[in-house]
Amino acid sequence: MHRPTGEQTVEVIVDHGYRPQTIVARAGVPLRMVFRRRDADECMDRVVFSSPRLDRPLARGRATTIVLPAQAPGEIRFTCGMGRYHGQIQLRADRASPFAELGGAIGRRLHPIWEFVRGSPERTVAEDALAILRARFARGEISQEEFERARALALADNREFGP
Repeated sequence: MHRPTGEQTVEVIVDHGYRPQTIVARAGVPLRMVFRRRDADECMDRVVFSSPRLDRPLARGRATTIVLPAQAPGEIRFTCGMGRYHGQIQLRADRASPFAELGGAIGRRLHPIWEFVRGSPERTVAEDALAILRARFARGEISQEEFERARALALADNREFGP
């Protein structure tokens, strides 16, 4: 298996939010983030990452470098210390060859047929609720705290009323 080496770097301007707000990076490669803070708002004193769980101070008027370790494909969210300003990192798999992309396309086409043949299991109300919560969290409609609290309630309801 070919693994990409090295590091990728992105510069983030901190001024009443994060610019860029959405960063696309390669999964499996460390990500060096250089935050250039121009905003004097106390809210921007810190940056908090969802994965890995990091909470780092941002120096005013200077660059602060944070290196995130190599991670699997997915999304990392980051916020200011008060949760008012948000950003996200979309980690995408490095497509090594056109054959890998073709295999993924074929798999996506065959998945509905396979679901029909084997029959998909019934989803519980809690699973539907969790899917809605994940979507709202991904769109930034609810905070990490609200997501975790609602998730705990949905899982508790599933244990109490589930099969």
